[in-house]
Amino acid sequence: MNVSLTNPDQPNLLGINPVTRNIPRADRKLDLLVWYPASLSTGQEEKTHYSFTTPVVRDIPAESLPPTLTVEGRAARDATPERQGGPWPLVVFSHGFRNFAAGYTAMAENLASKGYVVVSIEHRDAETGPLMPIELSFGNTVATRAADQRFVIKELSRRAGAAGDPLSGLLDPTRIGLMGYSMGGFGALITMGAGFDPKGPLYPLVPGGLLDKDVAGSDSLRAAVPAGVKALVAFAPWGGGSRLRAWSPEGLAAVTVPSLFIVGDQDDVSGFDDGVKWVHDQMVGSDRHLLVYQGARHNVAGDPTPPQLAHYYQFVERYEEPVWRRDRILAINAHFVTAFLDTHLKGSANAAAYLRVPTVKAGDGIWEEKKPAGASVALPGDPATAGYWPGFQRRWALGLELHHTTASAAR
Repeated sequence: MNVSLTNPDQPNLLGINPVTRNIPRADRKLDLLVWYPASLSTGQEEKTHYSFTTPVVRDIPAESLPPTLTVEGRAARDATPERQGGPWPLVVFSHGFRNFAAGYTAMAENLASKGYVVVSIEHRDAETGPLMPIELSFGNTVATRAADQRFVIKELSRRAGAAGDPLSGLLDPTRIGLMGYSMGGFGALITMGAGFDPKGPLYPLVPGGLLDKDVAGSDSLRAAVPAGVKALVAFAPWGGGSRLRAWSPEGLAAVTVPSLFIVGDQDDVSGFDDGVKWVHDQMVGSDRHLLVYQGARHNVAGDPTPPQLAHYYQFVERYEEPVWRRDRILAINAHFVTAFLDTHLKGSANAAAYLRVPTVKAGDGIWEEKKPAGASVALPGDPATAGYWPGFQRRWALGLELHHTTASAAR
């Protein structure tokens, strides 16, 4: 399902007057991709395609590439919504800088098949170039990510109860999970109450007072936190690195929703020790999990390289990981994101058991020799595999860490 929203009269940093520094206002259009549990009609198949603009990368002339890309998906477009068992929890996903809503379809399809309505926001980040410096494009992203997320959550929650709307009765506005990758994760943290540090290095780089309403401790920030969001998933969220740090420890401590961070310990975009882990460690008001891919860099979310671009290294570098296979990343993410969301949005005690791993490092797990190899899987409550990460096959729980920290009193 495709849905288009318009957030009226929003500041448009991209149109700033270079002389007067005046920032105009304009309506902001947000297109959404929506997945949901469905009932297939006779002859209908779970086959679809997704189209998006070909990304711009260095050293490859745009005219040598197709203007748009089409990739295959496993979903039945515009199928009849399955309402038995609903309304379903809502998951809102926010992509990274200069990414696309259709770049995370595997995760969205997976969650929809498990009883979630999943909405991916098209933020329309401006491509950089001679007429669009990265400082302006990126600054606009800093200023709009959380605003986009809040508006989408508010509007979808309204439509959930609006008679005659296609989303009416389909989603539950009191059970929402907010997910974001990179700049989407940055925005998600702000949406959930992590206010900007006005003395930090990032704050003065966005002109016109556009960040003032989201300053840490402000009444406007507290009032904007959506009450229906009960879980936060942040893939490699940007904003924690000391060079352009967005938050103070006190600002991050204001986030109280349960959270799952997913990151590579070699992340060279958002950073790890001086980056995502720092953010995680300061978020003391949240009961939080930190899933670490050992040896991974920044691309720990998203679909594989589109087949049409797989022979270009520049695109492989944009989409893939140097060490980790994409199919493994997608499967592991689906496992832990499902367990986390089922725990906090569906109240599933069984799902929570998959978050209780016996060792912080997966490679330290112990599989009893009496347990056969092959297709056997470690399961919660199975004494023979109690020392191994639940949900993983023998020999396959490697290269991962899962840390759990309970919430403490805010500073």
